[in-house]
This record gives sequence, C-alpha cells and structure tokens, in this order.
Amino acid sequence: MSERKPAQESPALVHALSVDVEDWHNAAELLTTGRVRPPTEAVVRLTHLLFDLLAEHAVQATWFFLGEVAEAYPGLVRMVVDAGHEVGVHGFHHHRVHELAPEAHHRSIQRARTLIEDVAGCPVLGYRAVAMSIGPGTWYALDAAARAGFTYDSSLFPFRGPVYGAPGTPVEPHWRLTESGRWIFEVPLTVLEVGSLRLPCCGGGYLRHFPLHYTELMLRALAHQQRPAVFYLHPYELDSDPHAAHPPAGMRFAQRLRFAKLRHFQYRNRSHTLSKLDSLLGRHRFAPIAEVFDIAQRRPPTSRV
Repeated sequence: MSERKPAQESPALVHALSVDVEDWHNAAELLTTGRVRPPTEAVVRLTHLLFDLLAEHAVQATWFFLGEVAEAYPGLVRMVVDAGHEVGVHGFHHHRVHELAPEAHHRSIQRARTLIEDVAGCPVLGYRAVAMSIGPGTWYALDAAARAGFTYDSSLFPFRGPVYGAPGTPVEPHWRLTESGRWIFEVPLTVLEVGSLRLPCCGGGYLRHFPLHYTELMLRALAHQQRPAVFYLHPYELDSDPHAAHPPAGMRFAQRLRFAKLRHFQYRNRSHTLSKLDSLLGRHRFAPIAEVFDIAQRRPPTSRV
C-alpha cells in the first residue's frame, strides 16, 4: 500500500493487536433505538480491507467477533483462522454489559462462544465486552466469562473515562478471582501512567482523533518500560464515507438526532485511519493477544471453582 518503512524501533518488543469485528450500522441502530437488526455487507467489505492490510505487513491479530457477524458471515471467521490469526468473542449482539440482565448476558456470550468455536473449528480462549463495558457495577461479567469457559478477558480499561473505564484496576495483565471463585486472566487495554495520570492510548478512536505522533509517543514510552501495548480497532474505522450511514427507517425525531450525533463523532477523521495504521504496522511489531502474553502457558493461582 505504501513505501516500505524504516526498520522497527524496538525489535525485541511485540505489541498485541486486536480487532473488534462488528457492523457499525446495526450497532448504531441498537444503541439509538434498541432494535436488533442483522449485520450489513459493510462488515464483510471492511473486514476484508483490514485483513488485506495486515497480510501486506505479515501481521496477525486477535479478532473478537460478534456472534451475529459469525452467524451471518461465517466465511470471515474461517478466513482469519485459516490465515493463522486468533479468534475471540465480542458478545452475540452489540449489547453493552449493563444493557442485559446478568444471566441474559451470560447466555449471550455462551451462545456466541459455542457458535464461533463451531465455525472456527478451534477453541476460543478470549473475550472482550462490547464497548469495554466491564467495570464498577458490572464485575459479574468477568464471572460470566469464566463460567462460559474463557481463559482470558480483555475488556478492562484502567482509567476513568466518560463512557467506559475501570479506574483503580491494575494496568498490567493479571489474574482476577471472580465472585463464584473462578479465575480469569485479565489483559487490560493500554494506558500510560504519567505521575498520577493514566492516559488511554493505542485504540482506534485515539488513532483517529489524535495526531499519529501521540500514538507513536505512547508506543515509545511503553517500549522503554518493556510493556507490550494492547492495541484495538474496528474494521468500520476504515470506512470514511458518512453518507453511507443513513438513519434507519422508522426512527423517531429524537432517535434521528441521536443517530446523527453518533455518526458525526464516529466518522470524524476516519479518512486518516488507513494511512496511520499502515505507518504503525510498518514501524512496530504486532501479534495476537494469546501469543504476546503466552496465554496457553498461564496457570491460575489456584484451581478452586
């Protein structure tokens, strides 16, 4: 896609790259109206675009699929597995944890894991909650993930944000004991500690909204600490045409306003995502979460259940 980049600055450090595979159109409709719709073809087109970019750089990642995407387009799951990538679960529909009752949430992720393992033909180790929505008030979701058979979770964002965040939780990967006495290994999203501040970084939104220098600065600081980043993004962040996101039919006026506001924020600076990501992939090393953090060799402090 572009000219070859200089050699990686930190050849010994490999960062974790993860992709949350969801369709923006039906996720936006669910958020604004509460209606569950099937994913659209856009998720296929954009997942292929991101997949091809990673292939160009010989990079593998962890792909957290929504169950509804795997059900509608199973070829996407098989495509990434056949190419040696890791597959994880992102839920079934795009419900944030608090939008479902605890048992309904558990059934949803269990259903998604069963479906995705059947399609992938291999075990699924990792889970990431929609919108990183595990934190104060929803800790039961970690227990649900452990009960559903996941080895690790990658949902906690250890800072206080306006929409998501788990302030006070460790910034390093760690074992967590859930309320039913099960252990699950937590791989948090990346923040950089600067004094008493925790600065979020290494996500698709931060890549879009801030100059590329911000992400590069954070990666250099993490490399100095020998801390692998957990980088995440969505295929839809490569789609820069806001005119393709029409308000769904049947919306009330207030819902249309909310949809328009969401579209404005979510499409902001998307036209720069592809080139920024291409630059990062050429300058840094990335691999799936399970590989970077050696998940298969992790053993919990105890085996009690």
